[in-house]
Amino acid sequence: MKRKKYSLWLMFVMAACCATAQTSGYHYKAAINPVKESGLYNIVFTPAVTAHLKTDYSDLRIVNSAGKWVPHLLRTINSEKAADNILWTLPFVTKENAANNTELIITSDSSSISNLFLKMKNTAAERYGTLTGSDDAKNWFVINDSILIKPSKIDDENVAGFNIYFPQTNYGYYKIIINNKGKSPFNILGVQTTGMPHNTSLHKSFVNPAVAVFQQDSGKYSYVRVTQSAAYHFDEIQLKILGVKYFYRNVDLHIPSSANHSFRIPGQMQQSFIISNNSTLQYKIPIINAVVFYLVVSNEDNLPLKIDAVKTFNSYLFATAYLEKENKYELILNNIAATAPSYDLQQLNISAAPSLPEATIGNIVAINKAFVNDQKKNGKWMIWLAIATASLVLSFFTYKLVKDMNKEKESL
Repeated sequence: MKRKKYSLWLMFVMAACCATAQTSGYHYKAAINPVKESGLYNIVFTPAVTAHLKTDYSDLRIVNSAGKWVPHLLRTINSEKAADNILWTLPFVTKENAANNTELIITSDSSSISNLFLKMKNTAAERYGTLTGSDDAKNWFVINDSILIKPSKIDDENVAGFNIYFPQTNYGYYKIIINNKGKSPFNILGVQTTGMPHNTSLHKSFVNPAVAVFQQDSGKYSYVRVTQSAAYHFDEIQLKILGVKYFYRNVDLHIPSSANHSFRIPGQMQQSFIISNNSTLQYKIPIINAVVFYLVVSNEDNLPLKIDAVKTFNSYLFATAYLEKENKYELILNNIAATAPSYDLQQLNISAAPSLPEATIGNIVAINKAFVNDQKKNGKWMIWLAIATASLVLSFFTYKLVKDMNKEKESL
């Protein structure tokens, strides 16, 4: 009887040690709200979540009520791939002038596309046309200025079509102008594009909370300090510039490499880009999670620009995991020593699956407030103390179990 009792205690202690090992070292947590049915769910990571993670997300874990890791698959919508392309229709407005041009303005969701298919009533005519793109339907930029539109018959005997191929772009609007040479226009029925399946709502990046901007001009340079309210991740930056109507300047983005940073010591340079009056002033950059960063603008012999506002964005990130209806789950975050886990889920074709339901999360709270407030003072000794205590308990029950086993042998 004693032997069975000690065995049960030994198994309990070992299980507790394993669960503690899987959750120790994490500083924050957030409850995942219960799901209605068991199945795969997407868990979206808002700026509030990513502010407590490393930029490689290796310190993110989903744990169940027993403290065990639950496999998850990290996904960004921009990296989603599917086995087959699909065809979808794009809305358009047609403006015709039979003696001059046919003009089509096509609206897109700003997803990257590289082709447009013109669907029209059967015809044997040919025309030349141009293709331009725009982000605001006001300022247009050339994509192809010499397209021979030569429709060919498709499956429907009354319909012809023509594909326009071009380098991949992500404009919100496209304009096709067809030169009719004083003749009748094509009877265009629709415009389509072919590409990977996508969910337009997931293509938008998260906008991080507002930042504080302070600028100092000195000599041929303008130094701009940008301060976020937390270490929000960002891989895109947008500027609002005032003061000079026409400009073309180089900008270097710096991340402080120590606590002693300033305009003169902005830290390590991360990315350079060009700002100009005819650009969107929105730039992709390697992912960063700094609270403070600097922009150094090279003015050369020109008047300084005024960086009136800065916005930071992060790509839409989420994790897919299998959650059970009857279980409870948490996200645990922020562990400097964590490395990326390896799960079977990463080898499965989950990313190409249909859109999955979303599991929402609650507020983010500190697991150990004393540790968060003073990491140096309340450091690794707490983990080592827990391990030492568990080891003593484990040794005690192992000793008692072996002793009882020996007594049983002597009595035989």
